[in-house]
Amino acid sequence: MKIKRIITTVFVLVGIFQAQAQDSIQYISLTRACQMGVNHNLNIANAILETQKSRYQLKESQSKLYPQLEGYSTFNYYYGIPKMLMPGEIFGQTGEIPFEVGTKYDWSSGFSASLTLYNQSYFTSIKIARRMQAISKLNLQQKKEELAYQVSQVYYLCKTTNSQIGYLQKDLTNANHLMDILKSQRENGIARKIDYSKVLVNKNNLQTQIDNLGQLYSQQLGLLKFLTGMDPLNKVELTDSLSYSTDANPSGLPDFENISDMKLMDEQIQITSLNKKSNQQSYLPTLTGAGQLYYQGQQNEFNFFKGGTDKFFKVGFVGLTLNVPIFDGFEKQAKNKQYAIELQQLQTNRMNRVADFNKNFIDATQQYTNSLKALLRQQENIKIAEEDYAISIQGYRQQVVPLSDVMLSENSLTEARLSFVNAMLQLKNAELEVRKSKGELLNNL
Repeated sequence: MKIKRIITTVFVLVGIFQAQAQDSIQYISLTRACQMGVNHNLNIANAILETQKSRYQLKESQSKLYPQLEGYSTFNYYYGIPKMLMPGEIFGQTGEIPFEVGTKYDWSSGFSASLTLYNQSYFTSIKIARRMQAISKLNLQQKKEELAYQVSQVYYLCKTTNSQIGYLQKDLTNANHLMDILKSQRENGIARKIDYSKVLVNKNNLQTQIDNLGQLYSQQLGLLKFLTGMDPLNKVELTDSLSYSTDANPSGLPDFENISDMKLMDEQIQITSLNKKSNQQSYLPTLTGAGQLYYQGQQNEFNFFKGGTDKFFKVGFVGLTLNVPIFDGFEKQAKNKQYAIELQQLQTNRMNRVADFNKNFIDATQQYTNSLKALLRQQENIKIAEEDYAISIQGYRQQVVPLSDVMLSENSLTEARLSFVNAMLQLKNAELEVRKSKGELLNNL
């Protein structure tokens, strides 16, 4: 019995904990959402791995400047021993006599070492590897900026959809209030049944809009959870408000040199310049040091493992190798021309990109200004529509305003509120574009 009680208690506690976990709400700000996306997005995880890969590629390039050491063992069986023609006069004969060189069995084991003493291309290749590492870091930053942009867009979309639901719920409350007035008037024989039906249809339409927006909000929130790596079953509440400032109007061109896209283009130009330089340096001589120590055994019978001290002979040497390029059929010259053309293309693309940045920033600032003006107008429209609706509903109670005017003012109020929310979304998107054109999407992360 005690065991059954313990098991029952455990199941009850587990159920309570699960219920609490399901009921708990996760409060997410925009900054927090962007941080979660950066920490959990798979594309960014791959970009981080790419930066780690580039670090090892740099080490691979640097390894060529260290001594290269290897051990080896070579065994050869000569079923036909090489011969060399020797003058017969050496042996008291006339003509040339074939003379065997070597033995049937040849076994060499030892170590060889080499070290590049001078090769200017190797040093340039290390600089290229460092630039490639910088490019991988910039690619990572670009992916973070893209994700922050997407998360911000979806976050603002969720907030505006939720605001639309809130405004429609206010309109639904007004419709319920109007129905209460109509119900009272019908009981007194003042209102017509058709008036009640019109308000009821309007109320049902509002409820349908709210339900559709609720489903849309759920889908948008699911997309936000996907981008940020959250559990799709978690309950989430977005804490940031759709605030704005009339003093935040951007002006003046930003410094495009700090934008990751421009930095990436500059790194590509540097790499192409280094490739051209490395190709030119291949005309220079290279100097390599080498050394070898090995033991060689030569026998006509396979008796290397039998006793004796004359089975293997010690051989060793150190030396230098100087390679001087003389003529390669104009291959390096052709490559050098290709790199020069590629540099011109990159420089042209860079100038075109700067012009594109200028245009995008100007367009974004103009869009921001226009969106802000539209938002302020819609805010004023809401105030006017609310006053008009209050006057209409009061007049309807006093039987001096027809129901059609009340419903018209109610629709005007709904339209003004929804237009205000749409203007707010456009303003936030314009603000995102301004931040993107200035390279400031990751400033708060």
